Amino acid sequence: MAGTDKKYKFAKARLILLPALLAGIFGFLLTTNNSFHPAHAFSSGPPAGYTAAPGEVPEACAECHVPPDAGTGHISITAPQTYVPGQTYQITVTHSNTDPTRLRWGFELTALDTSDEKAGNLQNTDGLTQVLNNAGPNSARQYIEHTAAGTFTGQQNGASWTFNWTAPATDIGTVTFYAAGNQANNDGNTSGDYIYKTFVAAAPFSATPDFDLSVMPALRAVVPGASAQYTVSITPSAGFTGTVNLSTTGLPFGSTATFNPASINITDASSKSTTLTIATTGGTPLGDSQISITGSSGSLMHTKQVTLKVISPASIDLSVTKSVSPNPG
Repeated sequence: MAGTDKKYKFAKARLILLPALLAGIFGFLLTTNNSFHPAHAFSSGPPAGYTAAPGEVPEACAECHVPPDAGTGHISITAPQTYVPGQTYQITVTHSNTDPTRLRWGFELTALDTSDEKAGNLQNTDGLTQVLNNAGPNSARQYIEHTAAGTFTGQQNGASWTFNWTAPATDIGTVTFYAAGNQANNDGNTSGDYIYKTFVAAAPFSATPDFDLSVMPALRAVVPGASAQYTVSITPSAGFTGTVNLSTTGLPFGSTATFNPASINITDASSKSTTLTIATTGGTPLGDSQISITGSSGSLMHTKQVTLKVISPASIDLSVTKSVSPNPG
């Protein structure tokens, strides 16, 4: 039990510190406060490993980020839905935000295969971006990010960067592009700078149009009568478009599940999400339930499982429940 407590407390620490570090790093990279040397040093781009890809920032950072995708902004990746081995494609990362206080911009992107290893080769095509090789987890990934000239100081409404990506020489399956970026207020410190993240996938040209279903977090803990929320994401590949209908099985007695929105309509290469809310009642029994979440579109069907842990109010350990089931938002 002591080992479990330590594990949960360590997880809690990651939830608190790593997202804050992400915001801090991206804040540092955009500040112009020359009296603070680390901030000035990062003005030409962040260290590798801050794209929210697997093995970097924990998946749970989206639930307790400071701030968590705040404001009215958006970040997107324009990439091919399919690739031909060895061919070169243009990739564009775009920030958009009508908030007039957003005055400086930054990003970092990586391309990974299904084993979360480097996929293809990224190349900068102008002075607005730069490439980091043999970097990130295990020094085995490649990243591209803005330069000091590519922060567009004082520019409003958004910014974009275009660069090249050469697909792997052979068919390695789906390639996923992960990106995170900062929409900063250019006030010389990290407060009030909004961090956003996104990802898109490209499949080999010969692949059949399909989609991937993912659910975060993997576990929620609630007391009887309370509700738990999960984020369900659909990522298209190989040119898939259409409506994905969602359903659940395995709910504990006395609970109900609702999706908002009830289905996901895929019209392009962007990943889209819905919120699954599971509401329990006072009669819902204590214990763990393995809940299956299924997405279907025509003959295509994918299922993922999550855990709903119903616990007694008298047995709540705040440090544990916060780490395994952080409050959404």
